[in-house]
Amino acid sequence: MRTHFSQRNPHLADLALDTAQTRFVQYCTAKNLSDNTVAYYQFRLLAFTRYLDAHAIPPTLSGITTAVLRDFLTCEKTRSSASTAKHAFITLRAFFRFLIAEGVLPTSPLAGIENVKQKRTVLPTFTPEDIDAMLATCGKDFIGLRDWALLLVLVDCGLRLSEVSGLSLEDITWSEGTMLVTGKGDKERRVPFGQATKSALLKYLDRRGTIDGEEACFVNCFGTRLLPGAIRSMVKAHAMKAGISGVRCSPHTFRHTFAVMFLRNGGDVFSLQKILGHTDLTMTRRYAELSQADVIAKHRQFSPGDRFLPAVAPAGGRKRLK
Repeated sequence: MRTHFSQRNPHLADLALDTAQTRFVQYCTAKNLSDNTVAYYQFRLLAFTRYLDAHAIPPTLSGITTAVLRDFLTCEKTRSSASTAKHAFITLRAFFRFLIAEGVLPTSPLAGIENVKQKRTVLPTFTPEDIDAMLATCGKDFIGLRDWALLLVLVDCGLRLSEVSGLSLEDITWSEGTMLVTGKGDKERRVPFGQATKSALLKYLDRRGTIDGEEACFVNCFGTRLLPGAIRSMVKAHAMKAGISGVRCSPHTFRHTFAVMFLRNGGDVFSLQKILGHTDLTMTRRYAELSQADVIAKHRQFSPGDRFLPAVAPAGGRKRLK
């Protein structure tokens, strides 16, 4: 039987914030949330703790009022951005929900505070010409073949940075052309890849060869797994060589690009949701909205009304108005 904190301590209002946070992190770990999610929560809660310290507010649950939280979120928005404030709100909401479920708090001090509204920005994407230019900067040596294959995997599969870094040789099923990737919350899914990606991977892996004790698909020149930071730097380096500007050059931009190109090529949103590993269609719909720019171009090309232009165009000269 689960024992609530309140059954062990009658003075929970004075429970130290760091103790509550430690228990929250233990809960998240036991719930098998990803390491990235747990680290994300810890980072946001640390920012909150520093805010309390800077404003001489007691670091206990009794010191956290709705007014304190509202001021903190406003400070985060002013100090950094609306996005940072929104992330802080999400973290605190999860934290207080945990404390309520455990009987630590009767209600959440966040009650009555709305989530921070964030301006909706256009998702950055690469053009097909951008992709061609980046691929053209890859050489024919080991690094060049690796980067060529990696760039194609990013644009052809839409993997997250952590997913492509964590890809191992045993995850690839060549007969069906799929990759087994581990996404958020350690959820596994199979992601298909095309013939161009298959060809690039085979050429790279032939050059890579067998490395004792290393099953990572993508490795550095020393034969060890290519970490997320190195992949991020690789993408930026090829974008710089290709002279690409005006768009955020990151692995996640490839994910956006894949999603939009998939829909433009005739893919449906439900298949896209499964490939990307989204739990709902919220983000997938944003890609669908972005791909709607093609509808305007198609209408201009196939407009039913435009076929009647010769019939309505002025014949020339002056025309009497009626």
